[in-house]
Order: sequence, then structure tokens, then C-alpha cells
Amino acid sequence: MPQHQVVRDSPQHEQTDRDREGHIDRRGPDESMCGGHDVGSLLERMRGGDRGAAATFVTRYDTRIRRRIRGKLSPAMRRIFDSQEILSTVGRRLDMFVRSGQLQASNENELWALVFRMAHNAVIDKARVFHRLQQVEDEDGQFAQQFYTRLRQAERDRREGAEVEIERALKLFDDHVDREILSLWLVGTSHNVIAQTVDLAPTAVRKRWQKIRTKLHRCLSQDSQR
Repeated sequence: MPQHQVVRDSPQHEQTDRDREGHIDRRGPDESMCGGHDVGSLLERMRGGDRGAAATFVTRYDTRIRRRIRGKLSPAMRRIFDSQEILSTVGRRLDMFVRSGQLQASNENELWALVFRMAHNAVIDKARVFHRLQQVEDEDGQFAQQFYTRLRQAERDRREGAEVEIERALKLFDDHVDREILSLWLVGTSHNVIAQTVDLAPTAVRKRWQKIRTKLHRCLSQDSQR
């Protein structure tokens, strides 16, 4: 996983990076009934805007995608995410590509590379979070500095301390949409791209983000006074 680089999670960025994943891995025995021809037909339907084909693809090949995800997750990151949660995120993002007409994969290799890139971008990497928080200068600047200070202190206090703090922050929110908004914001994704990903209007995402930020700021302030 690249270090010290904010990877923005947008259709254009993920499509551009698809070739970095290299060749697709071999199918496992659980996928023997679903050969490349079947992937090709699903891809053709997805390129035509068929969201049902995208859902079928994720469901049919969930074992393969989850296996790839598990291979990318460090022990510390497994504290924060499990492969099923990331698989759900990949499904939502692939759906967004299909319904917006921005799926450009022309063959099976390119489709798998794109899906694996989506999975990679769904994982919060500590270095990306630190970089992001140091770059924020707008109305989120004060909160970003507060959270950055907390993560750095946690790193000094114990091993994997930053991951533990990120996990605590995400667990404050029961709604998976709020967790995804926070996750995407932490790696530098714009509100407009977040809105596309979670299928909400940008204004709705901004309002939810303001509530998320307020709750986190309050919790961080309370903790610092103990």
C-alpha cells in the first residue's frame, strides 16, 4: 500500500490506477462454475448501465474479492475493518460507477483491477490519515489539528495506538453511511465524491459531516479534560 500519499476515491482516479494492480489472480475452486465468459457478459451489461449485473458480480465473486481484501489488511487494520464491510463498500462504489456511466473497463483484467483498486481505497491507511489531517486548512482545520494531535499522542503511548483511536472514532457511529463518510473524509475525499459514493446529495453529505465533526470534537474535548 502506498505511503504518505492521499488517494482520492473517485471514478476517474480509480479507473486511471486500474493497471497498477497487474494481472488478475487465478480463480479459486469456488469460482470454477463462473468462467471468464460469464464475467465478460456481466461486464457488457454493466457498461450498458445494468446495476443488477453489478450486484450479481459482487455476490457471485464475493469469495475472491474478500480473499484479496484479507491479504491487504494488516493485523492493525483488521481491528478497524473486516472483509465483509469492505466488500459492501466495494459493491456500493461499483454500483456508483455503473449508474453514472463511468465504468470504462473493457475486459476482465481491467474490471478486476478496478475492483481491487476500490478495495484498496476503502482501507484506511494510517500514513494517509496523518497526511490528510496535516493538509486541512478550511473550516475543518481546527478539528483536523485536534484529531491529528490525538492520533500522534496515541502513537507515542502504545503500539498501534493510532489505529485504536481511528477504530474508536468509527464506532461512535451506528449508521454505516456516517462511518463511510468519516472514512472517506479521513483520506481526503471531497464532499462531492463522497456524495456520489453514498448516493446522497452533496448538501446532505455536508450536513451529516458537520454532525459527525461536532460529535467527534465533543468526544475529543471530553477525553482531553480527563
